[in-house]
Amino acid sequence: MSLGKQILSKLGAIGKALVWLLYFICADGAVYYSFAFFGIDRSIYKGLFTLISSIVVFITMMVISKLLSMKKEPLIKIKKLAPGQVISLVVIALGMLGFVTLYIIIAGRIAEYLESLKNAMEEYRDSVDRFSDTPQIVVPAWDTVLYVLMLCFVIPVTEEITFRGVIFGQLRRAFGPWVSVFISALIFGAMHGISVHIGYAVACGIIIAACYHLTDSILGPILLHSIFNIFGSGIATFMSFEAFGIPEQVSSDFMLGTNLLSMMMMPVAVIAFAYLVNHKRKIEKELLKLEETSKVQVELTEEANAASVEETQAASEEIQIEAKE
Repeated sequence: MSLGKQILSKLGAIGKALVWLLYFICADGAVYYSFAFFGIDRSIYKGLFTLISSIVVFITMMVISKLLSMKKEPLIKIKKLAPGQVISLVVIALGMLGFVTLYIIIAGRIAEYLESLKNAMEEYRDSVDRFSDTPQIVVPAWDTVLYVLMLCFVIPVTEEITFRGVIFGQLRRAFGPWVSVFISALIFGAMHGISVHIGYAVACGIIIAACYHLTDSILGPILLHSIFNIFGSGIATFMSFEAFGIPEQVSSDFMLGTNLLSMMMMPVAVIAFAYLVNHKRKIEKELLKLEETSKVQVELTEEANAASVEETQAASEEIQIEAKE
């Protein structure tokens, strides 16, 4: 393939990835405007909105994945994770949370001297606070529970299928795994807003996409994302709902403990990531050995068949000679 065609192919892959992102946005937007049409306040029923939006996005992305996988290698890879991979992903998730916590602490310190960043930090805190724009008294308890469940277990599924499954999968066909890791991370970061979010979102996107490549299973990033959301905001959102009667001191102590633990896990997460790399290499070596063994067996079989044919022909010739005599 000529250089020009290669460039067009790669640009086409990026274009397709952006189209799938547009489908994701449209699916979410359709639910948003449906709520507005029926007069349902999304800020009050955020759990219900997230549930319906997740269902629509999930169906949309799975249809796209099936269409893109026809007569080709499956776009989304799914296989069982080994126990060591599961443990490593949990550790990486906690370490990633520690990185984000440290990132926000540093950004907060810098914001004390930069007015523009100070405003961005205030917007960030409002965006991650479930009740920043809605009084708790008007939010039903069932919707808060539903929202927490969505945040911890459903959003990780829909986002990972979209960003790692479909978008990363599309890019990987043109760029290979590691370039696709960075491109998909930039798209993932941009989706979280060009503000305080984007820095840590891009970094997290790199880590999650890399873990997907190293585990060869979408279950890996889903698990990682889920653990991150549970300890990053899920439990905190549940505890902050006053109707549940959880003392503020308990909530504060839990968050402090989680932040300290996650930051302590950062160096351990590096070791866990190295384990995934090593595990991937071992599997690739085993597969290579199997391929080589299979090739040798095929060659031996072909040689044996060829020898058998020669013997059969020789025997046939002898019979013909004897018959003539």
